[in-house]
Amino acid sequence: MRHVFAYIIFLCTFLVHSQEKDTVLDTIFLKAERLKDRSIGQPIITINKTSLSNYRPQLTEVLQFETPIYFKENGFGMATSASFRGTSAQQTAVVWNGININSIFLGQTDFSLVTTQNLSEVLVRPGGGSTQFGTGAIGGVVYLNNNLEVGTENTHEFKAAYGSFNTKNLSTDHSISGEKSNLQIGLSYLDSDNDYRHPNTEDYNENGQFYNLNASVNGMYQLDSKNSIKLYSNLFTSDRHLSIVETSQTRNKYTDDHLRLLGEYQYKSGKNQSTAKIGLINEKYRFYPELDTNDGSSNGNGWTYIANYNYQMQFKKLLVNVGGEYNLATATGTNYDNVKRHTGSANLYLKHQLTKDFNYQATLRGELNEGFKSPLLFSFGFKWQPLPEYAVNISISKNYRTPTFNDLYWPGAENPDLRAESSIQYELSNEFNFDNLRLILTGYYNNIDDMIRWLPYSGNLWRPVNTNSVCSYGLESTMHYEFNINAHQLKIKALYSYTVSKNNETDYQLIYVPYHKATLGLTYEHKGFSTRLNTIYTGEVFTHSDNNLDTILDDFVLTNLSVNYAFGKNTHWILGTRINNLCNTDYKTMAYRPMPGINYHINLTLKL
Repeated sequence: MRHVFAYIIFLCTFLVHSQEKDTVLDTIFLKAERLKDRSIGQPIITINKTSLSNYRPQLTEVLQFETPIYFKENGFGMATSASFRGTSAQQTAVVWNGININSIFLGQTDFSLVTTQNLSEVLVRPGGGSTQFGTGAIGGVVYLNNNLEVGTENTHEFKAAYGSFNTKNLSTDHSISGEKSNLQIGLSYLDSDNDYRHPNTEDYNENGQFYNLNASVNGMYQLDSKNSIKLYSNLFTSDRHLSIVETSQTRNKYTDDHLRLLGEYQYKSGKNQSTAKIGLINEKYRFYPELDTNDGSSNGNGWTYIANYNYQMQFKKLLVNVGGEYNLATATGTNYDNVKRHTGSANLYLKHQLTKDFNYQATLRGELNEGFKSPLLFSFGFKWQPLPEYAVNISISKNYRTPTFNDLYWPGAENPDLRAESSIQYELSNEFNFDNLRLILTGYYNNIDDMIRWLPYSGNLWRPVNTNSVCSYGLESTMHYEFNINAHQLKIKALYSYTVSKNNETDYQLIYVPYHKATLGLTYEHKGFSTRLNTIYTGEVFTHSDNNLDTILDDFVLTNLSVNYAFGKNTHWILGTRINNLCNTDYKTMAYRPMPGINYHINLTLKL
């Protein structure tokens, strides 16, 4: 209840000021990181704030329907991990406003714990990105952005939602802008009993209740025409019971707390600029093997300190950037005796507009890691556009992933002799752009050496070892089409991916990697009315490394339908409803973990 009261006070405070009018000035966009400008040769999937609002506030569902990423879920709201282009969860980097936020314990991000309601946009770049974002960016990068804008009209948004399984969601988002400043404040709360019935059975999801609270404050100030400062902050707390498979199992739960702080100073002089960043990340967890008691509980507390500097020079058609970063990660807790890791890196980036139709970029990155060697990383990207309607993109990159703290230090399973994973990736894409149609076809090949796997070691003990050489290749295609007839607007978005990811030693497909995945999104808008139909097809997946046909998870089709109506003066009010799993499909994305059948959701939004 203290979270609810805090939310109400927070909400009322901003309602008092919601009717104030500010002078509208010319818009200046100061983005956290220009990912698009540094992705020559690699197409990017952009999910804007409007699209984010069409889904549940957890990032998992957004990426399921909007990207080729496959997600393995331990039930709705439970731990969620990603497989991007046939790689493991640790090989997908999640970046928040320019800094890698994957867990130092697990080396991955639990996407069910990432809230989208206070983000400006989500960018997804398939393919290698270690030269920019360091460890883990082998399969792809998920980029979480808070865009800061000065000289815009103030905006205030309040949203309340209720759905099946007694699911409650409250959020508020505010942007207060001046001639030289911008302040963004966001708060969201999600709570659910999560006691859904397993489709086609009499069983229910037991011990699955959860809640989480997310708060963010971001701001920037232009000191003068050359100097500006930006600050980003995010606080997240979650209490999540862990769903049980059988009634006889012991009820337990897991708590998470995340704090992220980032400060940035930028100096511009003519065409040159300097950017300095200082970041702090704290992640805490505690596992309770039995509810209502601390007996036997385990915990971890990790701190990451980041210092980064880049100097950029512009010479007519050539851009050069040199930079460096220092990173210190520490961990204490039940299974960590004040372990530390120091990492230093230096990078060189250049982008050249060679001709009107051809440009390219190149990046080199060298790292010094405590305890093991890291390879010299490189990437090259090329774009040739011989026609306004057609372009060719080529990308070649070397990427890597360092062992996590769990890999190196988990008591009884630690392996300090692990080597960093490395990969070479090749990618070719063709872009077709017409008046209302955009089509991208991409083929890729990725070879990964020294993949780290946890394998049986002694009895019930498992240990991480460098075992596999993995070959991953496939095809991806995306299509966007829209047209207007008077006041009627129709948008069509489709995606298909074919993925082969095999252990080179056994020639078996990796577990939880579907060969096929396809999505289709249809949106119809007319004045204040809009409706959206989202469908996803996920092919069958293997759950055992020997590709045992008896343990395959079946393919499935999942469909969501939403309807929204904007009304009131200036259509400030939006009433919406959504039906999830419209066809009541019985499906799983992880063995023995049923997902919810048909369920409902209503929401009311006020925009000022």
